[in-house]
Amino acid sequence: MAQKQDYAQPELFTQSADSGQYKPQIRKNPFFLRIRNYEKAMLLIMGMALLSIISFSIGVEKGRHAGLPGKNSAIQDSYTIQVAAFKNRELLLRQAQLLAKNGFSPVAFTKGDYFILCVGKFSNQESAQFLLNQLQKTYANCRIRRL
Repeated sequence: MAQKQDYAQPELFTQSADSGQYKPQIRKNPFFLRIRNYEKAMLLIMGMALLSIISFSIGVEKGRHAGLPGKNSAIQDSYTIQVAAFKNRELLLRQAQLLAKNGFSPVAFTKGDYFILCVGKFSNQESAQFLLNQLQKTYANCRIRRL
């Protein structure tokens, strides 16, 4: 016994007016329209965070490679002997004059709040070692450093 249905059953295929063939019904409901607003905001935040991390990583790698000279590079490391560090400029000038009077070539530069007093310029650490031993008699805490 067949009973009459109260609702209409949707068809799987709709008939096109142009031809006698059935064509599948295409839904126009894109993925982005089905996502809720708060989900869109969260996806946007996660995408921006991922983009920030990737760009930071690329910057770190470029910075790491920029600071290293190549194997065939003509740039050589130069070393000097740090004699002392002063906060007072007048003390720095007096010590530089004293070193110049003793036959050394003093070099001074600033680093933060301090004035750094150095002597000589050497191509490697081994060549600076003899002068370091000589200067340690007067300046106890002097050391070899890279320029």
